[in-house]
Amino acid sequence: MNKPSALCLSATTFALLLGSSARCAAALANGCPEPSFEAARTFDTGRNPLSVAMGEFNGDGRLDLAVATRGCAGCSPKVSGSVSVLLGVGDGTFAVAVNYSAGSAPEAVAIGDFNLDHESDLVVADGGSDNVFVLLGKGDGTFEQAVSCGAGISPVSVAVADLNGDGKPDLATANSGSDDVSVFFGNGDGTFAPAVNHSAGVNPVFIAFADFNGDGKGDLAVANVDAAKVAVLLGNGDGTFRDALSQAVGAGPVFIAVGDLNGDGRPDLTVANEGSSARGFADGSVSVLSGNGDGSFQAVGGYLTGGRPRGVAVSDLDGNGKLDRLW
Repeated sequence: MNKPSALCLSATTFALLLGSSARCAAALANGCPEPSFEAARTFDTGRNPLSVAMGEFNGDGRLDLAVATRGCAGCSPKVSGSVSVLLGVGDGTFAVAVNYSAGSAPEAVAIGDFNLDHESDLVVADGGSDNVFVLLGKGDGTFEQAVSCGAGISPVSVAVADLNGDGKPDLATANSGSDDVSVFFGNGDGTFAPAVNHSAGVNPVFIAFADFNGDGKGDLAVANVDAAKVAVLLGNGDGTFRDALSQAVGAGPVFIAVGDLNGDGRPDLTVANEGSSARGFADGSVSVLSGNGDGSFQAVGGYLTGGRPRGVAVSDLDGNGKLDRLW
């Protein structure tokens, strides 16, 4: 199964920054300077792109993109939301986007093989219709018409994982309007069982998946934007979860990245906090939580960013074998 990565976006295009090929061979002994990037390239999508996932949609070995675009309900004329698919050319550029209907206000997109045909499929969280939409891939870069599955109120984030250990991908959504997460068990044919909802704090807006307590069973981490907390739901291995455990972070958490930041073999969390509207979002920050290996976390760092950080990624940007953070 292709594993997607996601970033938050805005406007009507998204930008791609390609890493410079310039290296610092002469300075390796003293460490490399900051990684450099070429000038950003922009690619048109639908209106108001919010989330992007990378996968391989047409079997050519090149990375392709799927972008959830919310549309513009207040525009005249109204602009409908969609999921935009951009096939990779292989040189860092992409073909013209093809847009697929996926509800009235798509908020997030993720990739999985939902019918087990070894082709990439898409799932879109639609905050405007309280549904997720599944688009099965044909293997040639095109997708079938979206099919809806009922979720909680206003699903704004979606994660793909095998939550009950049956070898079939399942879905989990963060539902900002109903203070819960919805879990959908996959049937292996592209359809899903009705959602089962679990309480997840106040206004959950982002959901991430990992094994946080080392028991080999999938767990969930959920950003609660109004509570300044991250909720962790430990999985029982059968698709059910224990009551949520909360960890305080900065004001307005909206995004979570999972990675082993300190090299202890345990997943850690990096949380983008957009700040509070009462302070004009001037208290935007990034929180770093170190995993204890039992499903609990301890705060080990915080970085004031100002403004409204809406996403964060962890990757080894300078090639030193250690994960870096980018927001």
